[in-house]
Amino acid sequence: MKARCWRHWLALLALAGTALPAWSTGGSPLHALMLPPQNFQAPYPAVLLLHGCSGIERNIPMWQAFLSSKGYASAVVESFQRRGVREICTNFNRVPQRERLNDAYTALTALAARTDIDPKRVAIMGFSNGGGTVLGALNRLIESQLPPGHARFSAGIALYPDCSAFGAVPMTAPILTLIGQADDWTPAKYCEGLSQKWGANFQTIVYPGAHHSFDMPDLPRHFMGSARNLHSSSGYGATVEGSPRALTQAKIDVEAFLARTMPATAAAR
Repeated sequence: MKARCWRHWLALLALAGTALPAWSTGGSPLHALMLPPQNFQAPYPAVLLLHGCSGIERNIPMWQAFLSSKGYASAVVESFQRRGVREICTNFNRVPQRERLNDAYTALTALAARTDIDPKRVAIMGFSNGGGTVLGALNRLIESQLPPGHARFSAGIALYPDCSAFGAVPMTAPILTLIGQADDWTPAKYCEGLSQKWGANFQTIVYPGAHHSFDMPDLPRHFMGSARNLHSSSGYGATVEGSPRALTQAKIDVEAFLARTMPATAAAR
C-alpha cells in the first residue's frame, strides 16, 4: 500500500508541476481574509488555511481568530464549493491534490500581491487532506516547477496529515506537523519518520491519546465508516474526536513555531 501510494503522489506532483499557473475556472479560491488588530504593524505576516476533506468546518474560523490575536493575517483556501463538491472523505479523487495545489499557489499569488501583506512571510496551514497539500506545496519537486519570481511559502503547518506518501524528496521550508497518538486515519508514525529523516526542518509533535480532528474540542468520538482510509485493512473507516487538551497545546506549539520562522511585528507606540 505504501509503495503504491508513494508512486501515486509522485505522479500527482509531476502533473502539478505542469499546472501551477493560476487556476482559471470557478472564481478565486481565496476567502475570508482576516487582518490582525491595530496593535500590530503592517505589512503583516500571513497564513493561508486549507480545510480538510469535509470542507470548511468550525476549526477554521477558530484558528483564524487565534492567528489574528498573535499578529498574523489569514485567509481560507476554499476548494470544494466552487467545484460543486460537498466532501471528498469518501472519495479523494473528487478534488485531486493536483487541484488543491493549484488553489494554494493561486491564493498565495493573490495574497502576496496585497500591500498590507509581507510576501516573504506567508505560511501555509492545512488540516488532514489539506495538511497533505501543505506537504506537497513545500516539496522541492513542486517548487522546482515554479517560474522565476513566483511567490513561495516560507513555512508550513500540517495538522494530522498523511505523511506516508512523502520522504524521498526534501522540503523547501520549515514544517511543523501536529498529530494525535491515537490517530487511526493518518497514523503519527509516518510523520515521526520524516522528522527523523529530515531533522530540525521537519518537526512533529504527537499528542498523547488524541485522535484525528483533535482541534475541534466539542467533537464527540465517533467512527466514520465510509471514510476512505489508506491505512485500514478494509480501506475504509476512521475515528475522529476533539481534544481540548491537545488543542490548547497545539495553539502553544503553533505560536512558538511561527514566532521562530516568521515573527509578527508589534506596532510602534
